[in-house]
Amino acid sequence: MHKPTERVIQILMTLASEKEDLSLTEISEKTEIPKGTISPILSTLVDLKFLSKKANMKYRVGINSFIVGETYIEATSLLEMIKSYMTEVVKECNEICQLGIIQDNKVFYIAKKDPEQSIQLMSYVGKFLPIYSTALGKALIFKSSQEEIKKLIGNNMVPLTKHTITNFNKFMDEIEQVKKHGYSYDLQETSLDAKCVAVPIEKNEKVIAAMSVSVPTFRSNDQKLDKIVNILLKYKNVIESYFEYNIYKDADLT
Repeated sequence: MHKPTERVIQILMTLASEKEDLSLTEISEKTEIPKGTISPILSTLVDLKFLSKKANMKYRVGINSFIVGETYIEATSLLEMIKSYMTEVVKECNEICQLGIIQDNKVFYIAKKDPEQSIQLMSYVGKFLPIYSTALGKALIFKSSQEEIKKLIGNNMVPLTKHTITNFNKFMDEIEQVKKHGYSYDLQETSLDAKCVAVPIEKNEKVIAAMSVSVPTFRSNDQKLDKIVNILLKYKNVIESYFEYNIYKDADLT
């Protein structure tokens, strides 16, 4: 733990938890940070507007602390809004719907909604999967340059199934299809038991997440996949329409 950073957080959390403003001495006592150490930290936080200093020489949380908190609330609200439409996707196709972002050069699953099917695919929030084998991964990076994609994927495209694309040039052909059509497929490239369709979620021309529907192979056919594509594109447009009216304008999911 970085001690100076820990002390800054201690001070902010102490002031956030108190109903009244606190003096330097009171903050020192509550955090057990010596006065000589805490004084320059308080001055810096005041200068940066993370704290404000009142005429009575007492401190309270400042405007920039509020802004940081509001950003978190907006991001949380944004996720809840998307999850509400994921529920609608599931209602219309009765298959699992998942939301992913790029984290540590992999697809990171941050939300899912399950169908009422008696036999359904197993998935969980917090799962990591390769970018190159997943529909979510392809949708998440379709706006990236070839050089950026190469850095994300690396040179070792390990096959997960016999259908996994392991040739980089062939993978870039897949990305071109995403650019052309606006959606991506995983046709048993991650698991032989499932096929998947995904669409990117864009805000200010930047991909902030991708939403997918996975179908067990035995329940999958071209007609069903086409139906899922249309459902996903419909709700992608609904979600993105919020951004056009400056709702969640500063929120992100990363």
